[in-house]
Amino acid sequence: MARYFQIAHVNGTDIHYDLADHTAPWATTPAETFLLYPGYCRNIEFWHAWVPLLGRDYRVLRMDPRGYGHSAKPARGHQLELDEAVDDVIGLLDHLGIERVHWVGESTGGKVGMAVALRDPRRIASIAACNTTAKTAVQTVDTYAIGEKDQAAALEKYGVGEWCRRTLKYRVDIAKIPPELGEWWAREMDRVPSHVAISAFRSFTRIDLWPRLPEITAPVLLILGDNCPENRRKQLDEMSRILPNGQLVRLDGYDFGIHYLAAGRCVAAIRQFLEERAV
Repeated sequence: MARYFQIAHVNGTDIHYDLADHTAPWATTPAETFLLYPGYCRNIEFWHAWVPLLGRDYRVLRMDPRGYGHSAKPARGHQLELDEAVDDVIGLLDHLGIERVHWVGESTGGKVGMAVALRDPRRIASIAACNTTAKTAVQTVDTYAIGEKDQAAALEKYGVGEWCRRTLKYRVDIAKIPPELGEWWAREMDRVPSHVAISAFRSFTRIDLWPRLPEITAPVLLILGDNCPENRRKQLDEMSRILPNGQLVRLDGYDFGIHYLAAGRCVAAIRQFLEERAV
């Protein structure tokens, strides 16, 4: 067994990552790797339950995107872009000598995985995207403004942690979590400075992957909580039809936050998806 918890200097910045390998040390064939990529302003800690669920059969790589968690924080005035996030991922994989991964992303993290697949298809064996849409809905932008001019104004006013507390019900089913988990969630997101959160928000609200979905040849599993709003369910249902190798799985009884609240069910769905396709 080997386990690493390190900082890699790639693409001009320091990226914090965790590579866990609990696979059989006597195996003659190297284990495949899962890369778990977090959503907006979240970090590797939101994937902790996935490591033991996947770790006996796969190496599990988690990373803090630029500006998130313990990765380096860009200076004020630096605009985060999707291409930069893709460069960071490919740079980290090259640094670690990993040629190909099974990608798991939640929310905006699914968009990044699709962008990597579009840039360099050979690096992506499959994609599992939890609650990911191809384009951020106008309703989502308005919701996260919480009464201010826009989300940027709300983040400037409250800071990331307090903004998270006030919007928590839109990213996780608060009826299913204890108050201390909600507070932990806010503290972890508060590791991201407001100017980074604003920059990331502006970047992700500009991204529209709808026109390029037919170009993604990797198998893509879209995972959705069946209690999510109807417009979200419709978007993912259409995405599953447009993607050449797409499939939608709905987890009954869940709303947002399925990657955290239903990790076991998500992993089971992914394992079945891969077995059916023998990726």
